Amino acid sequence: MNQFARKTANGVVINVTVAVSKTALQFIIVLPILARLLTPADFGLVAMAMAFVAFFTMFNDLGISAALVRADEPSAAFWSSAFWTNLALGGCLTLLVFAVAPWIAIFFNEPVVESLVRGLSCVLLMHCVFLVPMAWLQRSFRFRTIAIIDASAAIISAIVAIVLALKGFGIWALVWQQITHYLVKMIGGLLCHHAPIKLLYKADEIIQVLPFSLGLTGTAFVGFINRNTDNILIGRFMDSAALGYYGRAYQVMLMPVHTLGNGASFALYPALAKLKHDRAQLGVVYLKALSVLSTLVFPMMTGLAIVATPFVALMFGPQWDAVGPILTILVFVGVLQSLAAITNEVWKALGRADVLLRWALIRTVGFLFAFSIGIYIGTLPAMAGAYLIANIVFFFPFQMEVLRHLNLNMAKLWRVLAPQLVSTVLMAAALILAQVMMPSLAATPSAVQLLILVPVGVLTYGLSLALLFRPIVDGLINDVRVLFLKRGAD
Repeated sequence: MNQFARKTANGVVINVTVAVSKTALQFIIVLPILARLLTPADFGLVAMAMAFVAFFTMFNDLGISAALVRADEPSAAFWSSAFWTNLALGGCLTLLVFAVAPWIAIFFNEPVVESLVRGLSCVLLMHCVFLVPMAWLQRSFRFRTIAIIDASAAIISAIVAIVLALKGFGIWALVWQQITHYLVKMIGGLLCHHAPIKLLYKADEIIQVLPFSLGLTGTAFVGFINRNTDNILIGRFMDSAALGYYGRAYQVMLMPVHTLGNGASFALYPALAKLKHDRAQLGVVYLKALSVLSTLVFPMMTGLAIVATPFVALMFGPQWDAVGPILTILVFVGVLQSLAAITNEVWKALGRADVLLRWALIRTVGFLFAFSIGIYIGTLPAMAGAYLIANIVFFFPFQMEVLRHLNLNMAKLWRVLAPQLVSTVLMAAALILAQVMMPSLAATPSAVQLLILVPVGVLTYGLSLALLFRPIVDGLINDVRVLFLKRGAD
């Protein structure tokens, strides 16, 4: 196993480990505390404000940092020009969002949203400052440094949010959580990078990567519409409490996407970019990444769908009961989007931002139609169900196109995913059977239900893989041994 492969694998493990730790911190400590100190309406109002702030973060970078990571030998002029371009964009967008805040509040018919948007507008400037330093760290496989920065941002911002909430700052505790998070990342990125950023600007360096970078920006723009239209429609046609419920379920759904899918993709991207001229090896890495990711995501999210009710009761408290039925549906959207995150990185590595943009536009049409049906029905589970159906419809043709491009086929993809899928189905059957055989379990405290059901699911899934698909388990164990234990081997 060469040093390049080992760096990539270690990067994936480090990045995913930190992402999982951050998620555990958020869902086991931070959200349960804040959910009991704040109201669903508070979370909904911040979600309204963040939806528009997040929209403008797409334009901070114009996809230039991804071009830096993908470039063969980026010059000092490229690094410097990219940094100053981002800084200028961030400053302009911060001023723009501050100015349009009143109209955003009018759109939602919530006056408090104006001050929330203005408070969060500084996030845009901070976000743009750390993108180029972070690109240097990513390109240099400095994932341990990135992990320390991310973990520090998560921990410090969580402490700030909890302390402010306990002191009665209410909704502003959530605002300061976001500001603190980006501030720590900005400071960490500036202190730890060694990119050759100077007082130098050459427009040609930026212009020559615009076809690729603007394609990514267009994809991000359309992707934002796809990811946030449901939240915007719920905020506009229902109320802030409904958005608070939906937002909590959506946040849990994003757990595998952010922790596992995006976490692995971030570390894989520089490696995939180096393999962009070797389609065969790129295909091997792609399938292996899907195999490892599905081993974790399939059982985790399916199990969560089955135990959604006690999970929500334990994590958020009784005032959030409405989240359970929504979460049961949305978790499967998380499964599909986690796998799609790996596919997105392959297209980026190949420089095919046009493919990503085309599929983003296709999804937009389908999602808008699906969300319109959900709003017409007028219930949150209907919105979640429409979103899931639309994701299923688009998932398979999207995967088939990248498989053809890598000279693979659906049969090979099926062989990679079948063991995990079959074992997950057996796990789900065992959990449902346990609930049927113990009808009184539903009346016990939520913690007791989870203490019984979670081990049943883990044990069933593990035994299914080990007994029915032993070669898969042996292969994964061997990969771990070679990549992380035999460090002296080349």
